[in-house]
Amino acid sequence: MQNIYRKGAIGALTDEYEKALNELKTLLLKIPNAEFMKIYNKEAEKDFQSIKNIVLHVVRSGYVYANHIRKRFGNSYVVYEIEIDNINQGVLELDKMFDYTVKTFEDKWLLTDDELLNTLIKTSWSTYDLEGIIEHAIVHILRHRLQIEKMINKYQIS
Repeated sequence: MQNIYRKGAIGALTDEYEKALNELKTLLLKIPNAEFMKIYNKEAEKDFQSIKNIVLHVVRSGYVYANHIRKRFGNSYVVYEIEIDNINQGVLELDKMFDYTVKTFEDKWLLTDDELLNTLIKTSWSTYDLEGIIEHAIVHILRHRLQIEKMINKYQIS
């Protein structure tokens, strides 16, 4: 089966975003639901006490990144209230967040490098160019996938 790639620099970044999400979803689907829900570290911030909470954090953050981009371009945006009760719902919410992100880019696939670098997006934690915030979103997923992998190893989840 041949991969179909999206157009332009935004398309390449979106393809990498999807790849990172697919790696995370593949990992999640190997975890028993009871282990997905279990709190492993009560001392940690709430977002990081369980695999479920980490996934919820990733989903919510993905919407935040997309909404910052939408706001910057004057597009409408939605703030979703997300809850996750099992692994399958977690995977579905990751997919819904990604679909929302892809729709965010619908008219931006062919932006030039200049447009990418000169589209500044201010968040509460930093200022990014358009390419930078998408890269941040990708690395955010990779970082939390690794965090889940470490939990699986530490607590011998299988």
